[in-house]
Amino acid sequence: MAEPASTTAGIAIAASTITLTGSILGVQYDALLAGLAGGLVSLSYLPAMTLVRIAGSVAGSSLLAGYFAPLIALGIANYFPFAAQAGDGMRLASAAGLGLGAQVIIPTALAWLRRKGGE
Repeated sequence: MAEPASTTAGIAIAASTITLTGSILGVQYDALLAGLAGGLVSLSYLPAMTLVRIAGSVAGSSLLAGYFAPLIALGIANYFPFAAQAGDGMRLASAAGLGLGAQVIIPTALAWLRRKGGE
C-alpha cells in the first residue's frame, strides 16, 4: 500500500515543480507537461544513454515545447483557418509533437549553427 502513495507524492512534486518552473520561465505549464510526455515517449526509440543525457534530453524537449508550441499553434491557425477552432488543443498537440521530435530537432539545429558559424 505504500507504493501508490509514494508515486502519487512523486507526481504531485513533479507537477508542482513544473508549474513553478513554468511561472519562473514565463511559459505555460501544460505545454511543458505535454513536451515532457513527448520527450519521455521518444526515449523508447533512442539508444541507451546515461542518466545525465536522459535528463538533459527530456528537459530540453520540455523547454523546446514550452517556448515554441504557442508559435507553431499560431502559425497553423494562421495558415489553416479551420484549425483555429481547436483552441488550446492545437497548442498542446504542437507541444507534444515538439517533445517527440526534440531529440532530432535540437541536434540538427546545433549542427546547422556549427556549419553556419564555420563559414
